[in-house]
Amino acid sequence: MLHPASFVVQPWRAQQSVTAARFVFGPYPVDADMSRLKAHGVTTIISLLNPSLPYESVLLDQEKARAEQLGIRVLNFPMGSILGQRFGADYERNSRAAAEAAIAADGTVYIHCYLGLHRARSVRDYLEQHAGQVDTRQFDGSIGHNRTPRQLANERAQGLFEQDDYEGALRELGSVQPMDYAAYVLTGWIQLRRNDNMLARDQFRQATGMADVKADSWNGLGFALLRLDDLDGAGSAFGQALKLAPQDNDAMQGMAQTLYRQNKPAQARALLEQLHAANPDNPEVNQLLERLKQQADASL
Repeated sequence: MLHPASFVVQPWRAQQSVTAARFVFGPYPVDADMSRLKAHGVTTIISLLNPSLPYESVLLDQEKARAEQLGIRVLNFPMGSILGQRFGADYERNSRAAAEAAIAADGTVYIHCYLGLHRARSVRDYLEQHAGQVDTRQFDGSIGHNRTPRQLANERAQGLFEQDDYEGALRELGSVQPMDYAAYVLTGWIQLRRNDNMLARDQFRQATGMADVKADSWNGLGFALLRLDDLDGAGSAFGQALKLAPQDNDAMQGMAQTLYRQNKPAQARALLEQLHAANPDNPEVNQLLERLKQQADASL
């Protein structure tokens, strides 16, 4: 499991910052950090971790258990980001929702993602507009190190990818064998960022064959196959993702794109309207719905 407490991740962990004196920002809180936050009066934690990602799902469960022991409320607003790259329809909506929940909460609120960088910054930007100025100070949370070589390589790769160093991230991921599920999935997203769609397809396909498979690897495979114009394969991959996570917005949107390209407008529109109802501000969904409407009008 990837873990931001490792010393190799610390250079990329964000500083803690305070907005309007009661909104605290930083990275995922490890055990000692949680006690420190409690001592500083934090009553609510807003986590931006995405439980559809295997390593973040485990971290979120651990965080909720620790917070419950300390009497701290945890609210989860998943923001679909793979190390700074936005995925999914919920990113902007949940960014705003997280900020509004922070404003509505009583007491001090701690807001974090994985390393405290891109996703947390998006929420902070919203709060700056609605709740005052930002004051930043160094976060001196505890550092733990009990990771395996495989986990350390994954963590180093994640930090490098956060800095857009794709080649360095790939070297780290390949430095320890065998690869695990998280390594294959991360490699797949890296290859998509590099527009190497065939390699991305192969990495996601490896992940989908593992025992701990989740929807994220099937989604990645689907998007890679879409780029390769394998529409039947993409539809099958998104279908597998929806079996594992029936309400997964990425899978629904990928399936809608596949159906649209397969000239199945009625089925595509049904999914798109469901996505639009959940998030009216998704530009990709709105654009595809408008295309379908124009095509329907032209056929009259």
